[in-house]
Amino acid sequence: MSTVLFSLLLGSPFAGSLLCALFHKRRALEIITAASSGLTFLSAFWLVSVVMAASPLITPNGWWYADGLSAYIIIIVSGSAFVVALYSIGYLRRQIGSGKVDDRHLWLYYLLLNIFIFTMMLVLLSNNLGFLWIGSEASTLATAFLVAFYERESSIEAAWKYVIICSVGIALALFGIILTYFSALHVVPATDNALNWSSLMQVAKNLDPAVLKLAFIFVLVGFGTKAGLAPMHTWKPDAYGEAPAPISALMAAGLVNVALYSLMRFYILVNTAVGGAFVSTLFIIFGLVSMAVAVPFILLQRDFKRLLAYSSVEHVGIIVFALGIGTPLAYFGALLHLLNNAIAKMLLFLTAGNIRMAYGSKFMRKATGAIKVIPVSATFLIVGVFAITGWPPFGVFVSEFTIISAGFASGNSIPAILCISIITTIFVGFIYYTSRMVLGVPNRPVTGGEANTASLLLLGVLLAALLLLGVFIPSPLQKCIDNAVIVLKG
Repeated sequence: MSTVLFSLLLGSPFAGSLLCALFHKRRALEIITAASSGLTFLSAFWLVSVVMAASPLITPNGWWYADGLSAYIIIIVSGSAFVVALYSIGYLRRQIGSGKVDDRHLWLYYLLLNIFIFTMMLVLLSNNLGFLWIGSEASTLATAFLVAFYERESSIEAAWKYVIICSVGIALALFGIILTYFSALHVVPATDNALNWSSLMQVAKNLDPAVLKLAFIFVLVGFGTKAGLAPMHTWKPDAYGEAPAPISALMAAGLVNVALYSLMRFYILVNTAVGGAFVSTLFIIFGLVSMAVAVPFILLQRDFKRLLAYSSVEHVGIIVFALGIGTPLAYFGALLHLLNNAIAKMLLFLTAGNIRMAYGSKFMRKATGAIKVIPVSATFLIVGVFAITGWPPFGVFVSEFTIISAGFASGNSIPAILCISIITTIFVGFIYYTSRMVLGVPNRPVTGGEANTASLLLLGVLLAALLLLGVFIPSPLQKCIDNAVIVLKG
């Protein structure tokens, strides 16, 4: 059972990559990518059902592992990948029609998208921390080519910046993993398993606390860089701003959650080994710093996709802050926020792609009067902004309210008040810029039009999901999150 499941989750995107390498026709590429990402998503549901019945799941060779936490995040990441794969069909067809993309670029896009999905699955299913690191670095390389997709000078510069900064971060994370390995060498019965997550958790209380603390600092900076946690976030606005809209969406909804998952794994290990105070203090500080750093850049932004990138910096901070609080309620809020933020970011980045294609510009001052030019996308934009800034009745409000409530309940009142102040300030900045884009009259000729019906339906599904999660949490989802909370508690 476990071997079949892991084979489907890893094999589907890998097979998609191989098939895309062999077939170059547009229709074949679209079908292959939609089918492989769809099969991965369906397999994720199967994984959740199996893990909830008998957690954790591990292969006989010990290489692959899944528990409530990894299964939950796999659902989010694979679902995001499936939505992006479907949306990319209409998006790239419009790009081909306008002459911005040729057949070679189309083939490269779908090939790299499948590789990107595979590398994320590799991280989420690895029992061995070395494999986890390899998957993280591979995802950097795959997405770097996608960031540089349009081959503009600014795109290539953003890709290099992304590769250099994230590679430095991942190198620091590797050093933290090596320290963890040496700490475990004399404790784990079989040295071959000294990097296996399942083995490390069994002997966590016997690991050297001083070495683990040092290792965690390197891991926090390393994987925090990959997640875009301030002050290691400087690659994110450029990469998100220059990548094709669907790739920006998948980076914000998928890649960020994969990096946070890597952090969570070490968070659980160090919490179990040395107690919660050390990690909680670091997470609360870094979480608040990440939220605060995003504020001035959001208030002084000109490019809407860069605005969303700084929003991602803020929301990564909110999730890390919640993990720092360290109570079951805070864990539940953090995990729910992973999902809500992923859905909202996909909605907004994909809508931003519609707006950019209609206006031919990434600057907000040139994209005015959207409600008259592309009324459906403009509606998704304004509603999505209310959702991502934490207003009811959307899911983001529920998860943020849960996190802030956990802060007050745990005695972290001042950090919770700071969190509320930052969220409110960011809301003002978002509404100011969005109202200028949506309202008024176009200040230049607009050559593009509304996206196709299928693309708009996908956006409608995302918006409906945000509304649903703002009204109630379905019982299967709650059980899935509760299962992940148990893992976070150690």
